[in-house]
Amino acid sequence: MVALIYAAGRRLVFRAPYYPVDGPIEYVFNTIQGILRIRMDAINDGPSLLNELNLAIASIPSFEPYFVNCGFWRN
Repeated sequence: MVALIYAAGRRLVFRAPYYPVDGPIEYVFNTIQGILRIRMDAINDGPSLLNELNLAIASIPSFEPYFVNCGFWRN
């Protein structure tokens, strides 16, 4: 199979193993949770929670470092 892939002019790129504890989404959630903890005083109902959540997500300039940290890379 590998020979066929290379013969077709393609290449194999193996992904880093995924461990749920160390996956990029867990790091993103941890960052968002930390931001929300800091802004806890501004959260007093559902709409304010959604507003703060949107602001927390918008404050993350790029998600790429989370993936690079977990062994994924950008081609």
